[in-house]
Amino acid sequence: MNRTVKSYVKARNRLSKKNKLLLNTSPTKFFFKDKDFQNFNFLNPEQKNILEIGFGDGGNLLINARQNLDSFYIGIEVYEMGVANVLNIAETEGIDNLKVILGDAVDVLEKNNHFSCFDEVIIFFPDPWPKRKHNKRRLISENFLMNIKKIMRENGTLRIKTDWQDYADEIEIYLKKVFKNYKEAADQKLDSITKYEKIALAEKRKISYFEVY
Repeated sequence: MNRTVKSYVKARNRLSKKNKLLLNTSPTKFFFKDKDFQNFNFLNPEQKNILEIGFGDGGNLLINARQNLDSFYIGIEVYEMGVANVLNIAETEGIDNLKVILGDAVDVLEKNNHFSCFDEVIIFFPDPWPKRKHNKRRLISENFLMNIKKIMRENGTLRIKTDWQDYADEIEIYLKKVFKNYKEAADQKLDSITKYEKIALAEKRKISYFEVY
C-alpha cells in the first residue's frame, strides 16, 4: 500500500547490532512489521484492548501495560529506535500484555478489516508539521479518523493531545465531521508525561486535549 505523501520522514538509522537483529526477527510474540500485519483479529474480545499510535520512546505505553495487567496494549510506531526500546524492555521485564507494530499507522488501519475491537485509542503529540507547505503530511485527517472510528468499540474512547494550536483547530474540524460526541478540556488526565509533553510544558505552549466518547 503506497502513498505519495507520508506523515513522517525516515530517520537516519543509528541502531545497534543488537537492535537491528531484534527488528529483523519479525514476527515475534511482542512484535511484527506492518508488512506482516493482516488485521486485528488476534485480539481477545474478552479483554480491554488499547491502541497507542505514535508511542515515541514508549514511556506511556510501557507504564500503562505495567500498571494494567488485565488489559492488552497495541502500539504502532514508525521509528525504529522507539520500537527497539519497547521491545528490549518488554522482553527483559517479561511484559506480555503488549504487542508493537513497526510501521505507518495509516497503512495499518487501511489494511485492517477487523473492526470494533479497541476500547481506547491514544494519539499523543503527533508530528505537527508546522510549516504550511508540510501540513498535508499531518497524520490526523478526516479519512484517518473514519478508520479510527471503525476499530473503536461502542462506548470506546479516543484521546488526542497536541501542543500546536493550528493543528488543534484542524483536528477539531475533523472530529466534528466524524464523531457525534467529543469534548475539548484542559489536560487533567493522569497520564505519564511524555518526552514531547515535557518540551511543550517547558516552552509554555498550550496543550489541547480532545476526548471522543
